[in-house]
Amino acid sequence: MFDKDTHESYRSALQLIKSVRPGCVFYVINSAPCFEYWLLLHFCYTEKPFHGTTGAKSSGDQVLDELKKYIVDYAKGNHGYFERLIDKLPQAILHSTCALKSANASDTDNPTTLVHELVEYLQEVSKNNTSCWQNTRQ
Repeated sequence: MFDKDTHESYRSALQLIKSVRPGCVFYVINSAPCFEYWLLLHFCYTEKPFHGTTGAKSSGDQVLDELKKYIVDYAKGNHGYFERLIDKLPQAILHSTCALKSANASDTDNPTTLVHELVEYLQEVSKNNTSCWQNTRQ
């Protein structure tokens, strides 16, 4: 899982993952421009591209500005957001899926996130292993 933001090695990292030898499986969960775009999708749907320019805020900082309209006290690395946003998860998944389809149709990745794919996978694993989870909690 990683962000694009202004990282110069973003494209080469994606290519490196694609070139891994057969038999090795890696799943890329990337967000462009940043992970906070996923959080923003819990509150609103947006396809607005975020572009950093010289002397201005980075694309990631622009997403943070948007997110702070909804989570005023948001700070990277703080805990508790999962619990605060769990009720909005279906909306975020829908928004993320729609934004990804639109971005793919426009041949862009800004903005996109694949976090919804990871969340849906974990939900499926959890659903299929309910008895295992219950046994470990006792």
